[in-house]
Amino acid sequence: MQPLRFGVAGVANTALGYTVILLGLAVGLGDVVSNALGYAVGLALSYALNSRWTFRRDGSAKRLAVLKYFLTFVVAYSANLAIILYAQANGQGGNPAVHLVAISVYTALFYLGSATFVFGTRKATTRRYWPEGLVAISLVVSWALMLRIPLSHDVIWQMWIARQLIGGAKLYVDVLELNPPLWFWMGVPVERMAQFFGVTTGAAVVTAVVSFVAIAVTAVGAMISDESTDRRALLLSAAAVSMLLIPLADFAQREHLALIGALPYAILIARRADGAAVSFAVAAVVGALAAVSFALKHYFLLAPLLLELWLIFRLRRAWRPLRPETMVLGVAAAVYAVALLVLTPEYLRTIVPMLQVAYDGYNSRFLAQLLTPYVVIWGYSAVVFVHYRKHVSSVSLAAGLAAAGFVLAYFVQQKGFRYHAIPATGLAFFGLCTMLDFRERAVASAIRRAVIVAVASMPVLLAAYVGPYSNLNQEPILALLQKTKPGSPVLMLTANPSNIWPMIEDRGLVWPSRHFAFWMTIAMAKQLKTTGGLSPALQVLADDVRTQTVDDLMCNPPDMILVDDLSRSKAGTFNLVDFFSENEDFRQFFSHYDRGEVSENFTAYTKREGWQPEKKPNVCRKIS
Repeated sequence: MQPLRFGVAGVANTALGYTVILLGLAVGLGDVVSNALGYAVGLALSYALNSRWTFRRDGSAKRLAVLKYFLTFVVAYSANLAIILYAQANGQGGNPAVHLVAISVYTALFYLGSATFVFGTRKATTRRYWPEGLVAISLVVSWALMLRIPLSHDVIWQMWIARQLIGGAKLYVDVLELNPPLWFWMGVPVERMAQFFGVTTGAAVVTAVVSFVAIAVTAVGAMISDESTDRRALLLSAAAVSMLLIPLADFAQREHLALIGALPYAILIARRADGAAVSFAVAAVVGALAAVSFALKHYFLLAPLLLELWLIFRLRRAWRPLRPETMVLGVAAAVYAVALLVLTPEYLRTIVPMLQVAYDGYNSRFLAQLLTPYVVIWGYSAVVFVHYRKHVSSVSLAAGLAAAGFVLAYFVQQKGFRYHAIPATGLAFFGLCTMLDFRERAVASAIRRAVIVAVASMPVLLAAYVGPYSNLNQEPILALLQKTKPGSPVLMLTANPSNIWPMIEDRGLVWPSRHFAFWMTIAMAKQLKTTGGLSPALQVLADDVRTQTVDDLMCNPPDMILVDDLSRSKAGTFNLVDFFSENEDFRQFFSHYDRGEVSENFTAYTKREGWQPEKKPNVCRKIS
């Protein structure tokens, strides 16, 4: 009840303090003065409520408690102020969202200090919860440091689609995207948050993902609360590193979100296998996290399937299918299926047939999928798991099985993309960390620890080496775009979206096409090379893509059209201008563009000054 009472008192204190801050900002007092006034007004109310009601302490120690309370306030407020000043230094001064985050950090630190230092009766309480406090501070610091990290082309496209949906566009009609709708629906509230608080889309994405991680780590902490402090420190730290550092190069990708939901779910299944108690609320929260994560791609279901089969094997007749987490998963799956059928039936009617006809053009050879550093890491991890199997706990085994499920998903997808390896790598890292035991002093134990640490360090070192997302095409593309003005329409004829994204958003340009890129041309190029012609299904798709592109160009004539010669792609020497010029309307349209600069394998074509198409389609998409 104590945390609940503190929460009620905190809501009252936060509401009062935040109101004063907003009033201060409204009358022009500035960030620091408004912030100080808000906390000064709320401090007296906070002490009265917490001393008399939350912790129920008074008497002779009152003066000492007041001093301790003030010192705790100073520490918590210093952290709060550090966030405010950091935000100011990064161009976010005067933003109410920053103050809301700062207040949340302040409240968490104030509770820990009040419960252990001010009103606590045992010093052991402080020692008991230091792992949670340390990880909480680490998450806040990570959030602050990551606010400006670059996001991948896929994530920027996700948020571009979210912005179009907010502007009234219809997914799979006005925007033809290959992936199921959940990821894009998830982007809508994030984009709305960015617009409401006036922050960048990237900052909103980072805030949302770090919040997702915080919920997952909290759930992990609740499930391992019966472990020793040292053990909790190890597991919580490993979970945070797994969820934040290892996916850094592809932050906020679907596989990153899958890892965040899968890790606590694996721990929950391990607790079930051991017969350990888990509260209904915690299990439901873990189930909700997993439901969102596993629904992002149907391939991800391999991980919970393996975990459930293992649980059945472990529990035998004691296994029960109806549990809080499975009920949440089942309800979420049903709701999502109905939403997909009702809200986006075009996904099944339009997108799935496109995928069946042309998406295999992106497939990589099995050898290419194998020759990656991530597969090497999985191999070493598997050897360690097998060799030291006597030291594998249920949590270790569950993490390993979940990792195995995502390894299968990696190979089933047949693409070999780097981000496809995120969940398997993160879970393998966490599983290795759970095998560490620093209490044993024998030489054999020291050797085992050294081996485990060496292998567990591999994904961390690789993530540090790769760093945040970077686009190798950024320099040549920006060289061609340097004369374009923000708000200008620009199109690229390319099969690879990373050739133009996220640069199109970085420059504030308008993307006129309903397609992310013309990915389907890879399958067409391969079939033309092997058979000399297109199958009827691919021919229909080719004609549709040409017609759609002409309509898009007529509605929003680009100031510049960039053309990729495809020499670095799987399409080889396939000529995209010739492909689209098989449509007479495109050929006429493109004749009004003059060839310009060349940068590496990209050529710029610029619209002749003053020219506009004479006619436009009856209905044009509004691009936000």
